[in-house]
Amino acid sequence: MLETSQLVLRKKLFNRVAGDTGFVVKIRAFKGYVQYREGDRIATVRVQPVFGRGVISVYLDTPVKWNPPHTLDAITEEKRTEILKNIIDAMRFRKYVVEVVHKTIGGYF
Repeated sequence: MLETSQLVLRKKLFNRVAGDTGFVVKIRAFKGYVQYREGDRIATVRVQPVFGRGVISVYLDTPVKWNPPHTLDAITEEKRTEILKNIIDAMRFRKYVVEVVHKTIGGYF
């Protein structure tokens, strides 16, 4: 399970959240993704809107890769977990109801 951190988060315009550690999350949950930015690197991370329930599912086994031109930059398991945790924290900060799912059933959506 992901632990709750002592991050300081700030609302930004257009459904963005900035963390005090230097990341920005752009939430497009109902389109099925979230953009996570650190410096000049961006990762587009899939999330699953659950229509009719007003819930966004985030799968803890979701793969995370940097978008071009940084696709060859490796993301360790520890970093991938940190990115997903930051995304979950940011979405909850913006009052999204987030369901954390431990395993994807039947592959990735």
